[in-house]
Amino acid sequence: MKVSLRASDIVAQARERCGGPKVPLRFLPDLARLTEAIDDEAALTGEGRARVRDSLISQLVIQIRTTRLLVARPGISPARVPAPVFITGLHRTGTTLLQNLLAEHPAVRAPRLWELLAPASPAATPGARAALIGAAGRYIAEYYRAAPAFRAIHPLEALRPEECHRLIGTTFRADIYALRYNVPRYAEWLREQDMGDAYAYHRVLLSCLLARVPGECVVLKCPFHLGHLDALARAYPGARVVRLHRDPAACIASVCSLTAAVRSARARAIDPAGIGRHWLGYATQTLSAKPPRGLSVLDVRYADLLGDPIAVAARVCSFAGIPFTPAAERRMRAMLAATSNGEHAAHRYTLHDYGLDLAEIRDRFAAYNAAFDL
Repeated sequence: MKVSLRASDIVAQARERCGGPKVPLRFLPDLARLTEAIDDEAALTGEGRARVRDSLISQLVIQIRTTRLLVARPGISPARVPAPVFITGLHRTGTTLLQNLLAEHPAVRAPRLWELLAPASPAATPGARAALIGAAGRYIAEYYRAAPAFRAIHPLEALRPEECHRLIGTTFRADIYALRYNVPRYAEWLREQDMGDAYAYHRVLLSCLLARVPGECVVLKCPFHLGHLDALARAYPGARVVRLHRDPAACIASVCSLTAAVRSARARAIDPAGIGRHWLGYATQTLSAKPPRGLSVLDVRYADLLGDPIAVAARVCSFAGIPFTPAAERRMRAMLAATSNGEHAAHRYTLHDYGLDLAEIRDRFAAYNAAFDL
């Protein structure tokens, strides 16, 4: 029997999984828009449909647990979340490296993957925390099983910081879905949406996560923030944004490869040229947007981050108002040394694989490259 992706069925299964009294669910029209696009356009395998259904149920379960937590603990308030530092840039610009570096600073609170996967689940006891970390480990193992090429492109670890698109994803109004699945109709609809409610809910989930382990200097990262800085600034007044910059030709080629690896885990076939068109259009729109007035932004070149990561980390700490201490520097250097000793499979890709032309892309982004000396 074909696995149902109807929004009403997903809602019913989420409520059944959670039991107890019903609580209001949010963003259900967005869920319906997403599931209809996946059903019509994504060409999923049978196993892929089951995985997608389970993933979407999990997002609703997070909503239910969040509502129940806020009722049980009225002291948790999004208004008390400190203004974070957000790291962003096109995909493959070094956002992961920079967040991992900053996470070594003793004063920085960078949420780990296991936390982002279960922001409102109980973790007050060592046993409960271990269970959530174990669940994150199983999530990673399953991801690598379904998409083995993903490991070389973006390694995952339960205890390392990760992208906070997992918080936005709970609203079903999120760019990550257009990466995971071939849903051009949904992607077109998403470009026209106001993301204010989605980012406000991101803040709600972050408040739940920080209620377990607080932190005054919170560092989050996600490439998708780059296209929504206006909504981010409305949800997080006083936030600071670090934008990373790299030649878009390199970024687009790499994120196309990542997208192909992710989609191949669930789809019967992938459309490389369609992937290329999606990311070329995305980069064109995103890089043409200007940060809203009043948002504090620090621009960092990818080449500078690779050339002297410690110097860049020190700049970011100064921008964020965090003392760059000898202890922080020692920990960062140790992390770099450990990372450089690791061995990962080669990640190979070309623009041509995705129907794109290097000269055309260089011409399209010539002004951007000149502005940031890329």
